Amino acid sequence: MSRRAERVEDSLATLMASMKLSETTKRTYRDKVNLYLDYVKMRPDEFVRSVKANPRKFEQDFVKFIRKTGEKSGPSATSAFRYSLMKFLEINRVMGVNWSYIGEFVPRSKSAGQDRAPTVEEVRKIVDVADLRSKCVVLFLCSSGARIGALPALRWRDIEPVKRDDKEFAKVTVYRGESEEYITFITPECHVFLLRYRELREKVGEKVTDASYVFTTEANKEDFDQRGVRPVSVKTLKNMLGKQLRHLGMRSVISERAGYKSYEFRQAHGFRKFFKTRLEVTGVKSLAIETMMGHSTGVTRSYYKPTTDELAREYVKAIDSLTIAELKTRSNEEETKSTFKKQLLLVAGFKEEEVNKMDLSKTSDEDFQKMVRGKLLGGMENNGNHQKVVPLVEVDSYISEGWDFVAALPDDRAVMKLPS
Repeated sequence: MSRRAERVEDSLATLMASMKLSETTKRTYRDKVNLYLDYVKMRPDEFVRSVKANPRKFEQDFVKFIRKTGEKSGPSATSAFRYSLMKFLEINRVMGVNWSYIGEFVPRSKSAGQDRAPTVEEVRKIVDVADLRSKCVVLFLCSSGARIGALPALRWRDIEPVKRDDKEFAKVTVYRGESEEYITFITPECHVFLLRYRELREKVGEKVTDASYVFTTEANKEDFDQRGVRPVSVKTLKNMLGKQLRHLGMRSVISERAGYKSYEFRQAHGFRKFFKTRLEVTGVKSLAIETMMGHSTGVTRSYYKPTTDELAREYVKAIDSLTIAELKTRSNEEETKSTFKKQLLLVAGFKEEEVNKMDLSKTSDEDFQKMVRGKLLGGMENNGNHQKVVPLVEVDSYISEGWDFVAALPDDRAVMKLPS
């Protein structure tokens, strides 16, 4: 049994039970603690006893560790190690550690990052080459502004259709049931792709319910195994995004210091910046943006408590700006399809004023076929053998025999008639 698997000990359990945070955040803290325990080759309870006995030695060892980590991982990761170990020791009543002294060795982050948000064109390039799951991940991050760490815990019940004005999109409940829970939204485009992704999983045999995870490990496998379905990890998601960006030549390093690289835009957080930027340029209220990103708004939060409807009204302003490509394409396809349907109805014998009154966007293909077939076949009643429905492949032979072509039916058949 591995060291990591054996660590079900009181000290670590105490940390996890005490934290009023999302499960994803708890796992992040636990993983940081476990990585340090691997470094010092101790078990949790053994480590706690060691620090209680000699806090100064821990300070020296931990400073060496974070200096080494800072050279590879940068300020954010190093700071996360410090905070995770501090919480772990404090919750286990370990006193006497000088955290201010340790903090002096944590690399300082710059007050403002040099990285930028990707452009719509850059996001489009990523989406165009991505598989369905990756496409959904990118569109979800861009259109919701959620942190990538929120995705593994997301379930289908957290995504609910919303209609406002002429827009049909979806509401997302992030960190449901946790103290950090908040509401955001995704675009119609993103929602459509997510439903396609769900349909794909159902086709390969997965039993998808409202309690199922949205992003899983098995969806892209042909040899699907229900037992292998589990939420995809943050590490997998980040690796997936990094691989795509490198493939497209979009991981440009803008600076490098002490082994820490700064990129033109960050592989996951860049999409969160994209969301914020697009909402700002379309005039969405600043406090609404912060609320939909799960940011604390300080004392303002006590006074500004927008309803879901109020947030949706603000979000609608940015939908077109957040849309990458598919919505416009789909609209064109639907417009072409609607035009074709109208022409077919006219050929079938409907009057133009009748057709103009029909809402074809709400008419299913099956109902439309029944309408056309009923009109055409109804006109054939009591007409002897003057009209006939034949397979499309036989149209040429009927024309050679003197029949006239009337119309093509949606089920690969055609209506023919004898000249009067």
